[in-house]
Parts: sequence; structure tokens; C-alpha cells
Amino acid sequence: DSDQIKQVLNYIRRNYASQLSLSDLAKVLQLSPEHFCRVFRSIIGKSPIDYLNYYRIERACYLMAAEDISVTEAAYRCGFNDSSYFVRAFKKYKNVTPRQYMQRLEKS
Repeated sequence: DSDQIKQVLNYIRRNYASQLSLSDLAKVLQLSPEHFCRVFRSIIGKSPIDYLNYYRIERACYLMAAEDISVTEAAYRCGFNDSSYFVRAFKKYKNVTPRQYMQRLEKS
């Protein structure tokens, strides 16, 4: 199972900027979305979509820091088409808003 999950994690790394659904991820392993979700959660400890959003936020942080791009640009490059959803997801994983995150980067 863990080798299969590695396939999905690699797929997410290559395609995180695209619109990905639970069905898309389940198809990588040719499993039903329900079964895939159970297997993924048992190994990773998060749902597939929760992990995808976490990975996207990590990439957005990298882009904002390394390429000095705007919050909105980072959101779109990382697969978020709704900036308010991006801000909510960012705050969930980082406990600060994207702007607060950028302000902290500028101070350090």
C-alpha cells in the first residue's frame, strides 16, 4: 500500500497546480474514491484533498519567498482558483494569513 501511495504523492507533486479531484487521485491507483480515501488516510493520516491543499500551501510559501510573487499569483500558480479559499486554507495550515506570512518574511 505504501508504494502505491508514493505513486499518488508523486502524481500530486507533478500536478498540484492543476484542478485535481478525489476521483482523479483515485484513478492513479485504479481504486474507487471511497477505498482510495480510506487507504490514503490510513497511511498519510490526512484525507487526500487535505494533503493536496497542504502541499499546495507549502508550494505557495516557497513561491512567495523564493520568487517574490504576490499572494494572488502564488494562489493561482498552486491550483487555487478562489483567493478567499486560498486565504482560509493558508490560515488553516500556517495559523497566519498569507499577508502576515509575507510580513514575517520581510522582517527576517
